[in-house]
Amino acid sequence: MYTPRQNQIEDQAAHLPYMRAYSFATLASAGPGGLMATHLPFAIEAREGRIELLAHMAKANPQWRDFGAEAEVMVVFMQPHAYIAPRLYDSRQNVPTWNYVAVHAYGRATLIEARADKLELQKKLIRQYDPDYLAQMDTLPESYIDAKLAAIVSFGIAVTRIEARYKLSQDKNAAERERIARDLEASADGVVADTARWMRKV
Repeated sequence: MYTPRQNQIEDQAAHLPYMRAYSFATLASAGPGGLMATHLPFAIEAREGRIELLAHMAKANPQWRDFGAEAEVMVVFMQPHAYIAPRLYDSRQNVPTWNYVAVHAYGRATLIEARADKLELQKKLIRQYDPDYLAQMDTLPESYIDAKLAAIVSFGIAVTRIEARYKLSQDKNAAERERIARDLEASADGVVADTARWMRKV
């Protein structure tokens, strides 16, 4: 990913809060059938300086067959973003642009095949997105759970490198950045307003 110096954050651990906040991401891979992409919720774990992405997809989805020891995959986290109008700059000699945050995580996917491990991953995702459902899940028949687990492929991706771009008007002066942030914060669009929050955070 093309990333000018002013848009870079080198510390991989600094990307964790962002990835966890926008954990519905795009898994991209290349195999015999060409490029493929699937949109998935991820659990993001960090242990001893290493990051692992955990997810599952339908077994009917052929993308998991692209996984292999030598096959690199990429997970794209891409939110929030907002149009930046030229009227917000000091000079009239300006053009429109877009502010955004994007993180690309690369690694190799490894299948999670043991029933207990697959079930634990599902519970981990439920704890992340809908913890109230866990009690209901525990009442489901084991045969029903087994059928659901058999219909999915679970996997983990040990992240080997991250490319990130925080394009948040860092090249503008302080007055322009404040004007842009205030304009975005006033938007009724939550994604646009969230972009302002990242401007102030970064």
